[in-house]
Amino acid sequence: MRRLPFVLAAALTATSLLPAPALATSARSGESTRAPVKPVAGKATKGKATLYELQSGGGNCSYPSPPADNLYVALSPREYAAAAACGGYLNVTGPKGTVQVKVVDQCPECPAGHIDLSRTAFARVADPGKGTAAVSYRPVGNPRVGRPLSFRVKEGSSQWWLALLVIDHGNPLASVEMKAAGGAWRKLARADYNYWIAQSGAGQGPFAVRVTDTRGHRVTANGVRLAPAVIQRTTTKMY
Repeated sequence: MRRLPFVLAAALTATSLLPAPALATSARSGESTRAPVKPVAGKATKGKATLYELQSGGGNCSYPSPPADNLYVALSPREYAAAAACGGYLNVTGPKGTVQVKVVDQCPECPAGHIDLSRTAFARVADPGKGTAAVSYRPVGNPRVGRPLSFRVKEGSSQWWLALLVIDHGNPLASVEMKAAGGAWRKLARADYNYWIAQSGAGQGPFAVRVTDTRGHRVTANGVRLAPAVIQRTTTKMY
């Protein structure tokens, strides 16, 4: 199994990121920073938390590695919502305090209201020795990420089929669009493993990529290359 629930001691194996030069980007490309997307409510949910550690990689959200601070969470299938929650953040409060965690994974066996925290995150809110704790949690609006957007084109992508991962966006994403030079914007479809798919491809690139989050921020990054398995860093931040 890829996920190791309730493990109290295990080493996280982070997949190395392939270096790439920063892309030439346009932080806003002359567009409004507020797209007509309804904001996500920050309603608190009361439930329980358990703990686990990722065996490798970044979970069902397909991130190349866990967050550097090891503060992450897996959600029930209902709350994971076919990857719609990926890359967002939750504030989780338990008996010992509150911790902010990044959504990177799905917990297939968890009912709604049951979250699976990394061991590091669980220790911030409860005693890891107990393995479970009553918690409440709520979405974080506009969390401070501290890094610009990055992109990763999935292995197997070509001019005829393309899958694109968006990294370090902060709020969950509402849509991803892309176009080649001189072409029209085309909306990508999100897969349940968090890549955005151009089923018939988008050409040879380079591409402009327009990203909109669930709180209405919209930015455009230029110069994204058709370069599978490479982390392409930009200078563009969502907010």
